[in-house]
Amino acid sequence: MKLKPTKCGFGEEEGNFLGQIVTPRGIKANPKKIEAIEKMPSPKTKKQVQSLNGKLAALTRFLSKAAERSLPFFHTLKECAKKSDFKWTEEAEKAFQEMKALLKDLPTLTTPIAGETLTLYLAVSKEAVSSVPVAERGVTTRQNCY
Repeated sequence: MKLKPTKCGFGEEEGNFLGQIVTPRGIKANPKKIEAIEKMPSPKTKKQVQSLNGKLAALTRFLSKAAERSLPFFHTLKECAKKSDFKWTEEAEKAFQEMKALLKDLPTLTTPIAGETLTLYLAVSKEAVSSVPVAERGVTTRQNCY
């Protein structure tokens, strides 16, 4: 086996692993991925909406109700079979701005501790089902478990 030194890290407290930042406290979203979406202008083509969906897919585990919030983007793609059919709606723009606002304060995901009680929260709508296991740790903090 050969190791590539530029891709290896030993004895590090924090590091990038599979596009996420792994720390002793938990797993955080990669700031570069967040910044890419925050700086992105409103999509003007089908290809740009596809790119947005791909970027959001990398952050879905950090976003509450990500599938439901992304529906306007999927509806936009569904309605444009041809490049000339593309139409960016007000609903899609509103969802895009909400998504950008949500990216400013993403949670840190943690692993559950053996024997710890977890509460599973479900959010159900016509189009999507979302869930998150939550551990009560301390009086004022709730941590999303990975």
